[in-house]
Amino acid sequence: MDVSNAFSVDRTDLINVGKSIYSLVIVLILWELVTQMDMVHDYFLPPLSGVLMTFYELTVDGTLIYNGYLTVRRALLGLVIACVLGIIVGVLSARSRIASWFWDPIIEVGYPVPVIALVPVFLFWFGTGDFAKIVLVAVGCFWPVAINVRNAARDVDENLIWSARMMGTSDRQLLRRVIVPASAPGIISGIQIALPISLIITFVYEMVAGGGGLGHIEIEGVRMFQAEQVYAALIAIMILGFALDRALRMLRQRILRWT
Repeated sequence: MDVSNAFSVDRTDLINVGKSIYSLVIVLILWELVTQMDMVHDYFLPPLSGVLMTFYELTVDGTLIYNGYLTVRRALLGLVIACVLGIIVGVLSARSRIASWFWDPIIEVGYPVPVIALVPVFLFWFGTGDFAKIVLVAVGCFWPVAINVRNAARDVDENLIWSARMMGTSDRQLLRRVIVPASAPGIISGIQIALPISLIITFVYEMVAGGGGLGHIEIEGVRMFQAEQVYAALIAIMILGFALDRALRMLRQRILRWT
């Protein structure tokens, strides 16, 4: 009985996975068929089989693993900095009139600015090293985190705050024990929005400035007319982005079990 139940659960899981990726499988099959029938020149769209072979070779020799590590490290370091600053600024803007007076105009003006437009400026200021990439990621990811945290902190139920104050809770304890926990869904939503932004900024900066990373691998493939390498780098960043997003979703479920 237990064995059959376990089998049925596994089978259901497989069916659900199949339903979630069937459209992707169709696209990949069409990709291979179109290229094998010479409907598109190999330079623009190489066969999927060739791309996967290049992906395998670059993975085995460590090229994709090392450069993927560089991209993820830069993206996550910048994201962590943005989260720390964004949470602090967001909470203060929501609960302090002075902080709101100062930060609200900056957030509203800074958020719509496409951060990619700042790449040339950061090249002038900081050069092409890791520091420049990490700082630009932090700047780009700060806005969605700060806005989501600010809005979540402003929407905290006033009854919770009133009850905490009636029990003698200080302002510092109120922030730590009431406002921040109650704002947790908004905080994590801001981080989920910022995560792909961090990868995009890092990837673009690597394409422009070099210094290793998947973006550098891709643009290097363009310069050497190696289309398979270009698409292999794209597949690598897609896999990393998907894995990080799923990891964050799992973390959200664990943290927000009470919601």
